[in-house]
Amino acid sequence: MAGVLRRAIYPAARHAITEISRPIAFRASQAMTAHVGAGSGGRVGGWAVRSPPQDIPFAVKGLQHIAIAVPDLSVAAEHYRSVFGAQVSQPVDHVDLKVTKVFVQLPNVCIELLHPMGQDGPVAEFLKNNPNGGIHHVSFAVDNINSAACYIGEAGVGSIPTGNPNIGASYKSEMFLQPKDNMGVLIQLQQITNRSRARV
Repeated sequence: MAGVLRRAIYPAARHAITEISRPIAFRASQAMTAHVGAGSGGRVGGWAVRSPPQDIPFAVKGLQHIAIAVPDLSVAAEHYRSVFGAQVSQPVDHVDLKVTKVFVQLPNVCIELLHPMGQDGPVAEFLKNNPNGGIHHVSFAVDNINSAACYIGEAGVGSIPTGNPNIGASYKSEMFLQPKDNMGVLIQLQQITNRSRARV
């Protein structure tokens, strides 16, 4: 009797699941292959893309660097040099940020290895919560940091005060944005100049 019931119920259940999932699959296919409506910027690599708003008063010029906090700076630098064939700099102290950096240069990206100078500071706090290290922040190069600060603030994205003397009330060379307002990612914006340009 149980076998008869299974044979009767299974085809009906399979048909119901197929009918339910068909619209979902169709909608997913539409999202990937069709234009997205107002603000559509066309296609990139087969994906429909949306153009940014026209009134943004600044431009992100590229990825400046990815910053990785590490528990041992020399070991991390040697790892990137010997395993990935990267060029690595000598350690550079940034007393105002309470951090020592090593710059790792790969063909299309710069990586900053960060290690705290002492027991306090943002990188020290990060390593207390992540003793093995990890991505601390990503940095975007922008063409106008003051316009970026105003626009992003009006959009409801908070910034993080820093002790960097390069950041003043009337001019900013860099700023950090609240992770909670950026899907959990700490984002740094850096003003590019004629001498400093986006690395990607």
